[in-house]
Amino acid sequence: MTTATDAENQFLENMPGEIKEVLRWHADAQSRGQASQSIADFAGRFLGGMYEDGAVLPTNLSASAPEVLALVLLQHRTSPRSTGAWLNLGFALRRVALYRTQDPEETNRARLQSAVQAFDRALELDADNNGKNIRAWTGMSLAYHMLDMYEKELECCVRALESDRSDPKLWLLYSFALKFAGREDEALSTMNDAYETYIRAGRPDELREVFADVQSTTQRPCRQRMAQ
Repeated sequence: MTTATDAENQFLENMPGEIKEVLRWHADAQSRGQASQSIADFAGRFLGGMYEDGAVLPTNLSASAPEVLALVLLQHRTSPRSTGAWLNLGFALRRVALYRTQDPEETNRARLQSAVQAFDRALELDADNNGKNIRAWTGMSLAYHMLDMYEKELECCVRALESDRSDPKLWLLYSFALKFAGREDEALSTMNDAYETYIRAGRPDELREVFADVQSTTQRPCRQRMAQ
């Protein structure tokens, strides 16, 4: 069984300075006061990015953004059997690689590979939790995309879509994965499916801008297919 020390060495050793600062602030429990504005601003932005990616963050806490971020980053150590802990760790590691573009490529690749491991661990735990599994597969697809492993990305998108074919966001991810895997004809056809699913889902507001850009190229084929 992986110990807390092993987990820390594996997943948190290559964290950038901002993350280390949050963790140091959190560890200094005796003299810890309110976090500096720079720490609070960074933690708020980072948590916002994780949420957009699909992380499951606590919403009923009165804790500050730095404290929530520290708890999220350390939860895989305190609760190693928690699926959410590993899921959120994967999103955090992928998010670090996304914004630390100035770091060496091998450092970010190591972060992304660790993110894949975290998502994989989330999939192993609570295997019947479909909602969690979809988030894990999509998170893993994002990590594989950044690793330029497009076939692996596509496999993850397929697994997510198999779990819920009614979500237009999953159809979009699948379409983009097909394009990067060099299957552009299939990608265009799948974009039509994504648009149809968007319509059936009631045109959710968070996707309205996305589909406004593709509506002109997809609406006519979609109408023709629906009329058949």
